[in-house]
This record gives sequence, structure tokens and C-alpha cells, in this order.
Amino acid sequence: MLVFWTLGGVVVGIALGAGLYSVHPSKLAIEIIGYPGELLINALQELVLPLIVLALMTGVLNLRHTTTGTGRITTWSLCYYLLSMVLAVIIGIALSFAIRPGRDQPFASGNNKCSTQSSGGTVESLLDIGRQLVPKNIIMAAATSQYLGVIMFAIVLAVILNSLGPPAEPFIRIIEIANDAIMAMIYLVIYCTPVGIASLIAQTILKACNITALLKSLGLYVGTILIGFGIHAFVALPLTIFILTRINPYRVMKAYFPAFAMGFGTSSSAATMPVTMECGVNLKCRPSIVRFVIPLGTNINRDGAALYEAASVLFIAQANGLVLSAGNVVVVAITATLAAIGSASIPNSALVSMVTVLQAVGMSQYIPQLAILLAMDWLIGMFRTITNIWGDACAVSVVDHFANKYAPDPYSRVHTIGSMVMMHVPCALWTALQRSGLGCTGFQACR
Repeated sequence: MLVFWTLGGVVVGIALGAGLYSVHPSKLAIEIIGYPGELLINALQELVLPLIVLALMTGVLNLRHTTTGTGRITTWSLCYYLLSMVLAVIIGIALSFAIRPGRDQPFASGNNKCSTQSSGGTVESLLDIGRQLVPKNIIMAAATSQYLGVIMFAIVLAVILNSLGPPAEPFIRIIEIANDAIMAMIYLVIYCTPVGIASLIAQTILKACNITALLKSLGLYVGTILIGFGIHAFVALPLTIFILTRINPYRVMKAYFPAFAMGFGTSSSAATMPVTMECGVNLKCRPSIVRFVIPLGTNINRDGAALYEAASVLFIAQANGLVLSAGNVVVVAITATLAAIGSASIPNSALVSMVTVLQAVGMSQYIPQLAILLAMDWLIGMFRTITNIWGDACAVSVVDHFANKYAPDPYSRVHTIGSMVMMHVPCALWTALQRSGLGCTGFQACR
């Protein structure tokens, strides 16, 4: 029902904004109209830091449950997830620069009305990546929204906690409980989105330089995202499967169609996980690998979210007349990947974690404009979920192939030897007894 209420909020927001656009309401009136949405954005900003940190730490801490036998499986899975997400981000950024959906600058207003700004020198921006990854003060970094350093600190801390073994379990349990609590709070905020969305969309329309340019840019934006999903799903990921395994990728895609259908309806890879795992087993992948790789990917692999966040941030920059330097584009790529990993497997989660990416490139003042993107998120979210699920499915096929090639299942070997013993030893024993003259009807009946 939340989807329908959100769509209702979108309709109300568009109607309110379009109805008042020709009246030219005062700045105070526009501010009051957008006030509920402002509170919604504040709530998201309040929760985004603990959400990203705790989700990332929980994902890394979950790896402690793996045994020595799954060490290589974990490594192969993580490497493939990183590869697929980097490819997704590259595709999103490339399409954003090629299509330039925000070239008409529909969001530009006020002091930066239809103007072009530069975000700093390329070399300095690249150097800032290192400074943000290793901040002088982690508390100050969090307070000033330098989230790269906070994220790096969280990942390193989680890895060290994993290495401490049983003594760290009480503290790890606290982190996991805190993550569950933050997720519950995020749900509460999401339940309020219909009212906030109506408010923010109406305000965004009233502030727009040109309503026609706004609608045109949104159409180009949605087209850019969907084309990116298509290229990633039908070209990039199939190529990785074929190059790494020589398996027909479209046969694999066909096997996972039930999972895609459920993901399209629920917009949640977590809700679809049981179906995804069943499809992997039906494809004759090793069940132990399916049961490990799919849950791991559901928690940390976000191909669709990574592409979506990178392209959306560039769209917001273009729509406000900003020109990002090469260094800032690199920051967008890195932060979008990390933020996507830290996003939850629930509807609208990618939009929540996108706050981190905007803050990382110094675009915090444009966070309220995420509302206009959320108006399109109900559509994009379904295809984004399918892309995420397809990335997990590809990982299963690749890891299963590597496991069969480089780490055969010892149970299968023992089972085969046991079957040979059970089948051939009694027959050999009976034959030997017959030849020795000890054979009898009893042995024949036993045989």
C-alpha cells in the first residue's frame, strides 16, 4: 500500500505545484508548502550516517560465519561483486555525460539561477579523496559530512572485530541490534514519504525555471537510467559470465526469470531472495554455494543502486548548472559504490543513501531536490531491483564455476567413493567366496 500512497503523493504534489505555478506565490508561501518535505529530508539526513555505517559493518561482520572451506568462495564472491558494481557505475557516469539529461538546468533558481559553476581543480579534488579517506578526526569528519573517512573507519573496524574472535561477539551483537533499530526507524520515515513527497514536488515545481524544461529533463533522466540498466543487464553482466565461465549467459538469465518477476513486483531483493536461491538450485548450481552467495549478495551487491546513484547525482549537478571536475566525478564513483553497498534491500533505500554521495561532493544544499527523483523512483525501483538480482545470479554462476574448477566439493568425492565401496565390495566378496567353494544359497540370496 505504501507504493500506492506514494503515487498518490506524487499526483497531489504535481497537481498542487501545477495549479499554483501560474499564480506566482511568494517565497514564504513556497517555503510553507515545502515545510513537511523539509522535515522528511531532515529525518533522512539524520539517519543516513548510522544507516550506512551500521549496514556496512554488519555486512562485513557477517563474513565471520564463513569457515576455512569457504574462504576462496568468499573471495571470489566479493571480487565479482566489486567488478560488477564498478562496471555499473562506469556505465551510469558515461551515459550521464553522453545524454546529459539535466542540460536544460530545470532546477536552477535563486542565486544560481541558470548559471554554471565549477567545483574545483581536478588535482586538488583527487588529493581530497585521500584526505577524506584518512581524516584527522573521525567525529569532525562525521559532523562535516566527510563520509568517505567514516565509511573507511567502519569497514576497517569491522574487519578487526572479525579477527578478534569470540571476545568481540558481545560488541558485534550490539552493532547488529543497533543496525536493526536504525532499519526500523528508516521504515518509520519511509511511511511518512507520501506527505513529504507531495510537499517537496509542489515546491520543486514552483521553484523551477521552466516547467517544460523540468518535464523534459525528467524524461531524459528516466531514459538514461533505464538505458543504463539495459546495457548493464544485457551486455556487461553477460560478458562477465561468458568471459569467466564460457557459459551461455542468456540460459542463466532464463532460469532466473521467476526471481526477476517477483523482484519487479516487490522492489525488494531481500523479499525475493528465497525465489532467487531456488532458481540457482534449479540451474544445478551447488546448493551450498547458492545458500552462501545469494544472501551475501543481497546484503552488499547493488549493481542497480550503484548505477542509479552515480547517474542521479550527475543529473542533479547538471540540472543546477554545475560542472563537476574529474576529481569530483571520481569521488562520485567511489562514494556511489560504497553507499550502494550500505543501502538496505528495501524500496527507496538507494535514494536514502544517495544523500551520502551528494554530501561527499559538496552538494548538500541540493538534497531536497531528491524529492523530484523520488517521484520517478517507483518505476525505476522495479528495474533497479531486477538489476540487483541479476547481479547476484551472475555471481552464483561464476563462483560455482570457479568452485567446480579450482575447489571441487570434497563431499561429492567422498560420496562417490562411498557409493563405489557400497556397490562393488559386496559383489567382489561374493565372487571370491564362490571361487573358494564357500558360496551358498544364502550368499546368492544376499547378493
